Amino acid sequence: MIAPVLPPLAHACPWDALYDLRKTHINVLKESCVYITEYGAECRGESASNKFADLWIAESNAHPLQHEGSERVGTGQNVPSVHPLSYTEILTPATAAERPQRTIITKGIAGIGKTVCVEKLIHDWAAGSILSEFDFIFMFPFCKLNMLPEKSISLVQLLQHYYPHMQPCDEILTSMSIKSLYIFDGLDESRQGLDFENQLACYDENESISLGSLLTNLIRGNIHPSASVWITTRPAAMGQIPLCYIDRLTEIKGFHEHEKKEYFHKKYENRHLAEKMISIMNKEKSLSPLCYMPIFCCVLSTILEDALKAFQHYGLGDYMPVAITSVYTKFLIHIFSHQQQKLMYLTGMKQTFAAFLQSKQKAIIRLGKLAFDLLRGQKLVFYENDLETYNVDASLAEGGLCKELLVGNANNSKKAYCFVDGTLQEYFAALYVFVSFNNNKYNPLMIVSNTKTLRRHEKPSYFQVCKQACKETIKSSSGHLDLFLRFLCGFGTKANQQILTGLMTSCEINRDDVTKIIQCLKKRLQEDIPPEKCITLLQCLNELDDNSLVVQIKKLMATGAVTSGTLSPAEYSALALVLQMSDGDMKTLDLSHHKISSVGLQRLVPALRCFTNLKMIGSNLGDSGVKILSQMMKSPECKLQNLELERNDLSHKCCEALVFILSNSKMLSNLNLSNNNLGDRGICLLSTALKDPQSRMQKLNLSNNNLSFGSWEELVNVLITNQTLRELNVSNNRMGEAGLRKLSTALKDPRCKLQKLGLNNTSTLDFGMMGSYLEETGMKIVCDVLKDPRCTLKSLELAKNSLTQKNYEELASAIRINHTLTHLDLSSNVIQDSGINVLSLALMDPSCSIQSLMMTDTKLTSTCCEKLASVLVTNQSLRELDLSMNKLGDSGVCALSTALKEPYCKLETLGLKRTSLTDGCCKKLVTALSTTQTITHLDLSDNSFTDSSIKNFCSLILTCGNLEVIRLEQNQFTTNGQMALKKLSLEKSGVQIAVERRKIVA
Repeated sequence: MIAPVLPPLAHACPWDALYDLRKTHINVLKESCVYITEYGAECRGESASNKFADLWIAESNAHPLQHEGSERVGTGQNVPSVHPLSYTEILTPATAAERPQRTIITKGIAGIGKTVCVEKLIHDWAAGSILSEFDFIFMFPFCKLNMLPEKSISLVQLLQHYYPHMQPCDEILTSMSIKSLYIFDGLDESRQGLDFENQLACYDENESISLGSLLTNLIRGNIHPSASVWITTRPAAMGQIPLCYIDRLTEIKGFHEHEKKEYFHKKYENRHLAEKMISIMNKEKSLSPLCYMPIFCCVLSTILEDALKAFQHYGLGDYMPVAITSVYTKFLIHIFSHQQQKLMYLTGMKQTFAAFLQSKQKAIIRLGKLAFDLLRGQKLVFYENDLETYNVDASLAEGGLCKELLVGNANNSKKAYCFVDGTLQEYFAALYVFVSFNNNKYNPLMIVSNTKTLRRHEKPSYFQVCKQACKETIKSSSGHLDLFLRFLCGFGTKANQQILTGLMTSCEINRDDVTKIIQCLKKRLQEDIPPEKCITLLQCLNELDDNSLVVQIKKLMATGAVTSGTLSPAEYSALALVLQMSDGDMKTLDLSHHKISSVGLQRLVPALRCFTNLKMIGSNLGDSGVKILSQMMKSPECKLQNLELERNDLSHKCCEALVFILSNSKMLSNLNLSNNNLGDRGICLLSTALKDPQSRMQKLNLSNNNLSFGSWEELVNVLITNQTLRELNVSNNRMGEAGLRKLSTALKDPRCKLQKLGLNNTSTLDFGMMGSYLEETGMKIVCDVLKDPRCTLKSLELAKNSLTQKNYEELASAIRINHTLTHLDLSSNVIQDSGINVLSLALMDPSCSIQSLMMTDTKLTSTCCEKLASVLVTNQSLRELDLSMNKLGDSGVCALSTALKEPYCKLETLGLKRTSLTDGCCKKLVTALSTTQTITHLDLSDNSFTDSSIKNFCSLILTCGNLEVIRLEQNQFTTNGQMALKKLSLEKSGVQIAVERRKIVA
């Protein structure tokens, strides 16, 4: 075994014995820091260096943070420091030339990670990785200093008491060349008051004095002046040390967003489990704010770990509505346990935790009443006189539950407090109401407004208390009582009551009361109440251990029954909750073909606004549904960027709501309204919003919307005015020659930024367009646009336009001149050999910029393939070619294969779906594709390949290095053949192999 490398002494020392002493000291520290506590809980044996998550540490001033003006101070995490410190930098001089500071104070509220930071720093120093400027580090927890039997002690005796190996320590204390660091952890736990005014000066390391006097002389530098002192403390105790003796003040603020995630990843080797916990933390808004406190993360992770296992045990996957009352209650117990231990250190008295809670009962109830009254008044900040009015013990408020503020400005400020987060205030308010009912049969919620006096029921039941709270919560538009109601319901479970034994005189909640509350909440869920309140009521049911609605909706989702449109309002709310808390990145929600009622859509709103892409194609929305979506857009939390509303029976009546959406959404950039009936009136309304300079619309699909001449004038103005619109689809509308001419004026205007235009099937209702049977002016208009140097089009779709031979000649001429067009769709036109002959000459022109060419269902035959093969070899820009639904046959594809294997062919995507292919062409095609190695996407579906071709396809999949997708559905493979292809997915995990079980031959 290789011995660990001992960190070199920071300064030269003549003693060989001192080197050995230091070696012994480092080994002692290593043993004491092999396993450290994990932010307030035992780490269960994991190494500190591997499990430590970085903390957010900042330089601090002498006072708590100041908040000017408003008393409605945010209680969450503060804005991060511009230059945050790592834990190693707390003691590191600002510059290499600077000497270590004499006295460093690090403050932080309870559970924020002060002790863990100390232990981690000692661990890493002993390992030789940090703070090489110190030769010795000594750590003294104040909780242990309280247990010293001697009334007086010298510095030498102090070192020798805690570090018996340090008997020969005189040289360390007297030599100016040996640098030492004294760490005193937890000043707030000290029995010894630090009296800097009245303590006598002492300069002798061997003189026995009181511990308080020893500390003040060490901080002043009277004793061991060459050493540094690092003290950690809660903010309230920091005032014991005059500012003139503090060289540096830092503050541990807990975790920032990145560190929260790091904590879970370092704690759990199972990445999926860690990611699931992070997902729950982020989505459950009542948990995320307090997760900046490491102790809260520790409690949360333990509860989530157990709950996830239980949820999976019942076969409900990873989804879990979180019961937050137990999380907050156990967090509170951790805080109180720390106070109990501190009291034991200070008094030497031992007591059970229940007895401790009982002793603190009045103090906790008083703090709860303060929280309750603040909540009713929708206030967050309270003052020292409030503590006096409510007779609240200041030590309780400063013990990790509240934090100190300065409200006002530099010239006129006053001391104030707030709970460490508003969620904790709601918890204490609910705790006060519950304990008041439990202990005194009194309901603080019952207030007669005209007299401002409390009205007492003779003996209110728990059901009556929760019913009243539910009524007030639903009435509150601000949402300030939502969490209060959840906590109040959560206290009704035996598990939470047992944890709080000692605080309550009785732990017997009538089970019938709980049943009545559950029935009441479910009844309210069927009523006409705001959708956000419905989510709150579902979460309250979860706090009461009733997940029946969530379990029911999960089962309906698994069977596909959600699409039936027969869900009750309560079930829609349950679906919204499931969607909010579901796995995934919350990017795309596809509710297409779900027949959603207006009430159902209203209930889904809280979930819909969490997604960036929403697809509701054929969802029976109607105009009223769009109005509901427009209300959703009012929320600043709405993240919607892409909205697809195809086939929803929309008319011009919904366009005012659409205008509201376009005008108020700062994120929506893609809107699909195809296959509706907006008409000219609708487009006139929409154009107002689209012409707004603030419009962010980039993609707009108006295909098949019964547009006629009146719409084109408006759209022309939009194209010229709007500077963000890049894609417009007006296919399947009545355009006419006049309409196309108007559109062409915009496309030639330098102000128009359009890059993609859909003009599919615009000749079916009006003659005189494209390749119509009479005049052939339409295609000429389009080609004139393409030839214009001001044209910015990169993509043009001309499918289903009955193009003629003359049209192809015009198009070929335009392709030679245009240098911006990269995508051209000519599908479902009659091209045939004559059209290919004309187009291929243009495609082989060196100036041609076409990269993607779609020619599906264009009456091509095998004789066209030789010309296309010439194009593939000559054209250096073509990357995508779709020839699907043409009768190319084996001979045609064999002709293409000759070109595909040439190094000049750069094709990456090839579509050959339903092109009459058999095993006869397979080997030649596969050989060509394996040779070129450029193909990434290959579609050979709906042909007549059999198992005879399996070996060739397997060879292609294994040898073609760039292949990503191969589609082979609807061929004539047997079950064995399909299985052989699917097995390759294991060997080539990067290749998507689509083999659908259709047309199977036994």
